[in-house]
Amino acid sequence: MGFASDWKSAKTTFETATGKKKPSAKFMGVFHKSGLEDVTKALDTALGKSDAKALEKALLDYVKSATAYQTTLEKSAKAEGVATIAAELKKLGQALDDIGRRAGVAVNERIAEMREDAETEKAKEVEEQGKAARAIADKTAVQIDGLLKTANADVKLLDQAAANADLALRNVLEAQGAGNAKEAKAQAAAVQTAAKAVDTQAKKIAATATQAAKLFSQGKAAVAKMKLDPKQFGGRDPAQGAFDRADGIVMKLDQMKDEAAEAAVEAAGIVKEAAQALKGALDLRATYLASCRKLAKRAQDADSLYDTVARDVGGQADRAQQEQMVAAEATEDDKRAASIKTATFYITQVRQQAAQAKKEILAAANEITGTRKSFPAMVSDKDPDFGPLLAEAKVSLDGLKESHAALTKAETKIDKVETALKKLG
Repeated sequence: MGFASDWKSAKTTFETATGKKKPSAKFMGVFHKSGLEDVTKALDTALGKSDAKALEKALLDYVKSATAYQTTLEKSAKAEGVATIAAELKKLGQALDDIGRRAGVAVNERIAEMREDAETEKAKEVEEQGKAARAIADKTAVQIDGLLKTANADVKLLDQAAANADLALRNVLEAQGAGNAKEAKAQAAAVQTAAKAVDTQAKKIAATATQAAKLFSQGKAAVAKMKLDPKQFGGRDPAQGAFDRADGIVMKLDQMKDEAAEAAVEAAGIVKEAAQALKGALDLRATYLASCRKLAKRAQDADSLYDTVARDVGGQADRAQQEQMVAAEATEDDKRAASIKTATFYITQVRQQAAQAKKEILAAANEITGTRKSFPAMVSDKDPDFGPLLAEAKVSLDGLKESHAALTKAETKIDKVETALKKLG
């Protein structure tokens, strides 16, 4: 049922009520030329669509047509002297007014509904845009984090190659000192091989840093094209958090690139030193002093790295324990299950990361200890030049032991957490 039907009903009611009173044919001719059939149909059609302007026009057209129609009928009735149907005319007018009133309400409600739908749709659109922006930023961050892992692996290879170059240089000196020219040349060749490896790894790290910067720029550009309004997201770009993390990694990779380039320059310098050593033109003490400085730096870098790793792993073990406690106290099954799931995730993370870090710590400690033992007697703890550097290396070595112990402690903690979780079923 619609307003066209309402008008048809009002029209039929009027005709039935006035039939016995037999209004003049001229009056009835005016009556039948209302034009309201078209405007009420247009009103019904507009209400079924989502065009506010069309709705307002349809309502206005009805009001104008109904008003003009009533005025015309009243004039015709007066001219034809059909006062006997005054009551019926009044009822017809009331029916037309009622249609107009209800049409106004219907139009206003429809427009309000359309606005609400539009706002809901806009909110959904904003939400989807936010999700899309976060997805781009998250993907960018994950890709760049993957590049960091690649670069870290290359840095380890670079550090090992640099240590090999330094060791080979010392071997050149020792062979020269022993009068073994053949071995000295062989070790000089080993210096060149190691230095080449350092340069290769430095170039890989530089390429990785460049790739990360490119990915970051592409991700930022993709989100910028979306033209997000921060006001719609509480004043903050929904992708900013992930991009901040990615930007931090890009800066770290850039720093790693610079450090790798410096290492390549140092390695090239060692090649020259090896050539000088073969000619007997190298200062032995200065060479070993440089080796001690490098050893102390490698030890400090390893200590700093694995101290950070141990703290992070320890934090994850604490989180696993906290989630286990939450699960134990939870009274709702879904909350208990969620906490158990989170705790299990951290247990797995701690196991994997602790095992890998402990393995790497032992390798680093063995390299530091082995290098120290390879130094000749002139490199003494009591020497005013060598002593402080060797002491620094020892402090860092002790730090590695502490990190190893902290990782073992974290493993013990998650073992207890896992046992407690099993009791929860």
